[in-house]
Amino acid sequence: MKLIKKLFLYIKLIRIYQWTKSGFVFLPFVFSDQAIDLALNPFSEKSIQIYLNLIQAFFAFSFVASSIYVLNDWKDKDLDRLDPKKRFRPIASGEVSPIEAILIFFTLFVLSFLLSIKFNFLALGLILFYFIMNIFYSLGAKKIILLDVFIIAVGFVLRVLFGSFAMGISASPWLISTTFFIALFLGFYKRYFEITIAPAEEMIGGQYRRESLRSFIDISAALSIMTYSLYTITGTHADANLYWTIPFVVMGIFRYYTLLENPSNKEGNPSDVLLADPFLPIVVVLWLISCYGLILYHHFN
Repeated sequence: MKLIKKLFLYIKLIRIYQWTKSGFVFLPFVFSDQAIDLALNPFSEKSIQIYLNLIQAFFAFSFVASSIYVLNDWKDKDLDRLDPKKRFRPIASGEVSPIEAILIFFTLFVLSFLLSIKFNFLALGLILFYFIMNIFYSLGAKKIILLDVFIIAVGFVLRVLFGSFAMGISASPWLISTTFFIALFLGFYKRYFEITIAPAEEMIGGQYRRESLRSFIDISAALSIMTYSLYTITGTHADANLYWTIPFVVMGIFRYYTLLENPSNKEGNPSDVLLADPFLPIVVVLWLISCYGLILYHHFN
């Protein structure tokens, strides 16, 4: 029983629910010729290798992201004990010792390193850059207004690039742009909720305000829709009529809007919203099926 409880504490510590963000490593694959090869011969040796590469890429980025969560919780344990909500985190509460936390951190980081280096040095370089960037974020960049959200957005772009390098396929500039603007949208979305439940903290360069954050959310959402629309019309699979998938992207973004003033949405964490809301996962799945289906239909016709 103690072992099971400890396991749940470790899962809570590494924030497995945040691994949904690592789904961005799959985006280059969805719009690649490898996806077509997989559909043509799903059980061939080449397809099995594609499956393994996708799984490996997902866990490589998930592990490095979790290692940063553990490191931050270890570093901030004393401050977290003073916070009415954060004091229940495994390290702050004392349920996971600092020694255990450091061992988990090193284990996750080494696993991410080993999985990445199996691909190529570009993939490994991206993992290391992501790690260093997040250390910089934790040490002070998160206190600089706007830069904090932009670093988070770059992190999502790095996920897409990692998927591209890991699978040996190219990522369209339009896909990268769309990812960046969607990440900005989600980042400002979270900041909006943070200042609705607590006073906005003073940051280097000023402080966030509800009015300006609503404007940032609106602009990021509009740019996300625009860049994705342009990608479907001029991107890699422009001939596959991917513009039919635009409504799903618009619907997903609008769904987030309907939750902006929802009292049950306490913090606006994008991962929490995605997992808790029954509508958003359906939209994401339908979008993926539509993209894949249109690309395959064009290929066979």
